[in-house]
Amino acid sequence: MFWNNDSKFLGSGHVHNHSSLTYTPGDLLIEIASSLESLSDVLNFGLTSNYIYSNISSVLYEKVTLDTIEQCTHTLGMLQRRPDIARHVREMVVRPRSTKHLRDKILTSGIVSSAVRDTAMTMRLDALRKFVWDADEKPRYEDMWFALRIGCPQLQYIGTTVGHHLPVLNSHLFDFVDLSGFSLILKQGFYDTHVDMFLDEDNVTSRQLWDMLIKRCPNLTELIIEGVSTLPTDVHLLVEGRWPHLQKLVLGDVSIDWVPGILNITQKRPFISFLEAHPNLDTLSLSRHTIQPTYLSTLDPDSLQLSSFSGTLQQLQALPNLHSHLKSVTFREPMQTREISAQAVAGLLQGLSHLTELRISFMLHSMYDSGNLLRSLITSCPHLRHLELTCGNKPSFQLDAFSKTVRGFPKLRTLHLTIVKYPGDETLSSGAARIARSNPRLTNFTLTFIPPSYPLPLPFALPYLPFPFPARASGSFTLTCDQHGLPLSLKGLEQFRLIWPWGLGVSSSSKRYVNDLRPLSFPGRRKTGIKGVLSLIVERSSAGEEMRMILFCALLLSLSMWGFIVNRGKPCAPRSGVATQAPPILTPNP
Repeated sequence: MFWNNDSKFLGSGHVHNHSSLTYTPGDLLIEIASSLESLSDVLNFGLTSNYIYSNISSVLYEKVTLDTIEQCTHTLGMLQRRPDIARHVREMVVRPRSTKHLRDKILTSGIVSSAVRDTAMTMRLDALRKFVWDADEKPRYEDMWFALRIGCPQLQYIGTTVGHHLPVLNSHLFDFVDLSGFSLILKQGFYDTHVDMFLDEDNVTSRQLWDMLIKRCPNLTELIIEGVSTLPTDVHLLVEGRWPHLQKLVLGDVSIDWVPGILNITQKRPFISFLEAHPNLDTLSLSRHTIQPTYLSTLDPDSLQLSSFSGTLQQLQALPNLHSHLKSVTFREPMQTREISAQAVAGLLQGLSHLTELRISFMLHSMYDSGNLLRSLITSCPHLRHLELTCGNKPSFQLDAFSKTVRGFPKLRTLHLTIVKYPGDETLSSGAARIARSNPRLTNFTLTFIPPSYPLPLPFALPYLPFPFPARASGSFTLTCDQHGLPLSLKGLEQFRLIWPWGLGVSSSSKRYVNDLRPLSFPGRRKTGIKGVLSLIVERSSAGEEMRMILFCALLLSLSMWGFIVNRGKPCAPRSGVATQAPPILTPNP
């Protein structure tokens, strides 16, 4: 659950009571709350009555995510005081963000880890099954892990991060037994200072970690070792583990295919043998540093039947026997259109007959590289229900053309589009409305504008300003349709972020709104009176264009009539350059 700054008030339970709702069965209220689209709707539903709030707390607090120090201290303090709410928490993710200074990161880690420790020691979180620490540094007070292990008897999944500082000797982190899931996120500080930790088999921290996972957690179903760096760390001891129930394996920028000496030509690589020893794997995520694609081709064709794969294009090409089973594919690295054409990618995806989810990104070499990109994806993946598409470096799609072309995915339900905005194209709100009207099957979608890799050419020079500034605008949208499938309204949340030059800081803003997507001819939709005329004038439609043309013609007619009326009563002015002579005076002859 995501909290805002008034999370302390939200947990107080001071809500209004309506007697008309006190007779609704609690099971029915839980079903209603579970069917709501967002947690904000669940919260608003709970705030209508104390009775409803107490019954839907199991839905509202099942997953708790804390993003700031204030959220951590206020919410964890509330859970200590409210055991009736704390007993519903099943998952908790703590990711307090701080400044880039190491001292601030350590201070934040100390405050939050102390709050988690105190909450766990109260034995209130007796239903907690998953806890993830996702800060920039490890917990400063590592007895937090001891408190979680003792105070949360159902805890089966833990996750932590490692930055500049490693866990201390004999840390309580390594005392867990029989975990079902473990997650280790390697931050940039780890790659800067301890990149060779796992390579040294005599390293105490490394040895304790693998002893816990390999010897005392034989029933692991999920293992994640994630990190992003150009210089990978070595975790070759992973191949010694054997977990018969392992279903999900995620490996970031880490190297596993490390073997001293030269293998026999008939001997398989250790990581290939590891994969063949885990036939229950359903989700596999690799990076380009994990293993070379040529080694994956030696995998036994009948050893794995994955439904989800994440890796590089070359790694997927080396696993042709998995193509008929895959339902979800994620390409971790962007594809350079200068090196790989969209047709080559589409040819590979065309063999994935059961593909329903695709996450792919392209780095465009030219603004015209995206011409056939979307059409190639439509031809090769007609059954997609979820699409995440990123096109960076250069402007790609115009939203008007994109909204019409994406209709080629007849089963698409969610869309995440990230592009460089085309010069002069529509804003987030108008572009989202156009996509929603053209694709009413979409239930949720996001639209993000990212800056290009370098400033676009301008018609004028600004030698003293680095223009345009790096800016990012994103919006998440929820579409509501009527019983006939026609769009009714679009709920949007837009966020804008601007990085000022010369280290002046970062500006950010956000706004929420709801747009009515019904036709203007709908009863009660069109405004009347002067407001209706003004809205019709600025409307982007055929009627609006005709109205603007009528106004323009009326303006020209008014100007011509005004000129005629003003000049009608004035005498004609003499022609320039023609001398005027006085009429001769006639005098009679004597």
